[in-house]
Amino acid sequence: MSIRLSSFTAIPGKLKNILPRKQKIFLVILLFMTIFLSFIETIGISAIMPFITVASNPSVLDEGKFKVVYDFLGFTQKTVFIITFGILIIIFYIFRAIYNIFYNYILNKYSIGTQKLFSLKLFKVFLFIPYKNFVQKNSGEIIQIINTETVRTSNLLLNLLGILSEAFTILALYGFMVAVNWKMTLILTLILLIVIFFIVAILLKKTKQQGVKTTNANLKQSRILHEAFGNFKFIKLRCNEDDFLKRYDTSARTAAHASVISTTLGNLPRNILENIGFSLLIGVVIIIIWKTGSPETVIPIIAMYALALYRMLPGVNRMLFNLNNVAYNQNSLDVVYSAANYETEVEGDIQIQFEKLIKIDSLSFCYNTGGKVLQDISIEIEKGESIAITGESGGGKSTLVDILIGINKPSSGALYVDDIKITNDNIRSWRKKIGYIPQSIYLFDGTIAENVTFSSEFNDEQLIKTLKMANIWSFLEKKEGINTLVGEGGIQLSGGQKQRIGIARALYTDPEVLVLDEATSSLDNDTESKIMDEIYSLCKNKTLIVIAHRLTTVERCKRHIVIENGKIINIKSNIKSIAL
Repeated sequence: MSIRLSSFTAIPGKLKNILPRKQKIFLVILLFMTIFLSFIETIGISAIMPFITVASNPSVLDEGKFKVVYDFLGFTQKTVFIITFGILIIIFYIFRAIYNIFYNYILNKYSIGTQKLFSLKLFKVFLFIPYKNFVQKNSGEIIQIINTETVRTSNLLLNLLGILSEAFTILALYGFMVAVNWKMTLILTLILLIVIFFIVAILLKKTKQQGVKTTNANLKQSRILHEAFGNFKFIKLRCNEDDFLKRYDTSARTAAHASVISTTLGNLPRNILENIGFSLLIGVVIIIIWKTGSPETVIPIIAMYALALYRMLPGVNRMLFNLNNVAYNQNSLDVVYSAANYETEVEGDIQIQFEKLIKIDSLSFCYNTGGKVLQDISIEIEKGESIAITGESGGGKSTLVDILIGINKPSSGALYVDDIKITNDNIRSWRKKIGYIPQSIYLFDGTIAENVTFSSEFNDEQLIKTLKMANIWSFLEKKEGINTLVGEGGIQLSGGQKQRIGIARALYTDPEVLVLDEATSSLDNDTESKIMDEIYSLCKNKTLIVIAHRLTTVERCKRHIVIENGKIINIKSNIKSIAL
């Protein structure tokens, strides 16, 4: 039990860490609104007993505290006083209902707003984590965390507020019950506390386990969906749809079973508490009547206790239900908290100029998993020069290019542009000077314009000019022009057409450096030859860096750099004299 409670005590600290300042202030306001709601609930219950007392026995207005109030307010007729008292209670209950509606609206608005902020915060974190960290993560799991785990975390916050709301109300009503009859209240309390203790002891551990199972199963489901729809053609080719369905069904069953168990356990306290609570109340009434022999004297007290318990027992049940959900959603908070604290990079846009030279000086690089991918690399590339980088697969070519374009950062050594060291302060300025064409062009489900510009706002004239340069405009003119839809992954285009869209995407910002990373390796020789002709024609006044295996791809580059096992083993200027 202590282990579970200690894990609960970590929740406020984690929420404080990931909640924005505005949400923290709003949370404090909600706490005050919750306290006021508890105050209203207590008044609503406590006003019933004096009203029933006065209505059932008007003679009480002739003496004691009732007479003091009666005289102070200037009433002369008992009937008028009772009617006025009843009308005031009705008005109060109307106000109570309106405030409850308003409170629940604000509470839900806060919860949904918090979920939006959590998802936006995590999206920002994942956009700004170092690239070498990002490549070690599963994109399906990232999407699951942003879209689903943030919802469960905001629900946890809503559950905590629900616990506090019910706790304040129950404590206030409990204080009133103690003032009315402390002996009866104490007996009810002891018995109910024993019951609640055993309920909590059983529920929390089981529910937390189901929450962990749900999180893991949801992450697996997202990963399976991402893998399936990302490899749809290969699944069709290999006819293994059933394998993916089986994997998904297993995860879905696990998540569903965990949800069923958690929901069942969540409803368990209500059935136990309400039956035990009201059975105890009836038992106490029987004992009082048996001892006093005068049931009419305890009617107001019993009425008040019945109303109080009618409000408190569901409140206790809701507290336990919310506590159950906190345990169930706690693992999601852990996941969101961990993701929110991933290492991110603060990058600047201090302007730099590229007039003469790109220099890599004694550069080494290794991923987080260890082992050097590049070792002591030194290269100089003049502005306007065309460079070919070749070598065996896995030798470090693409990693070197990732550092050249500013996506990865050297583990040691440095990248210089015109003797200015590229750092986090100016790296965004450097990236903006680069056009990049990867081996696999990913096109999202949108228009040609959106895929080329990555923006909903663009310059039509510049866009069409770029598409003409990439030799794809004549094809698009026969369709919807820049508004032609490409389908998810560019499924409505051929491989060569997708490469040309990739070229247009790289050229749209008129970059000073163009980088091809195995950009034509998946194309046939004729298509590759045409595209490379276009690229060499377009890059007469640009610095060109090409990673490739085929000699025909790089034969017109001025220099050829061979990398194997993370080291430069050869640099020559006559490309045709080197056997690849």
